[in-house]
Amino acid sequence: MVEKKAEVRVFIDGLYLKVIDDLIKVGIGTNRSEVVRKMIHDWVMRELGYKGLMEYARKSR
Repeated sequence: MVEKKAEVRVFIDGLYLKVIDDLIKVGIGTNRSEVVRKMIHDWVMRELGYKGLMEYARKSR
């Protein structure tokens, strides 16, 4: 069963953190959590697409 929300903690540094902070400055999100959530969403949609995501959800039941 898929949870609605869960906390995920990661520690990043260097260039990755700078990229996230720069994306905040250009308006991709208002904080680091929003930016990372958007990055994950965009990556999943690019790799699986909507149909692939729905198929994955059906298989995991």
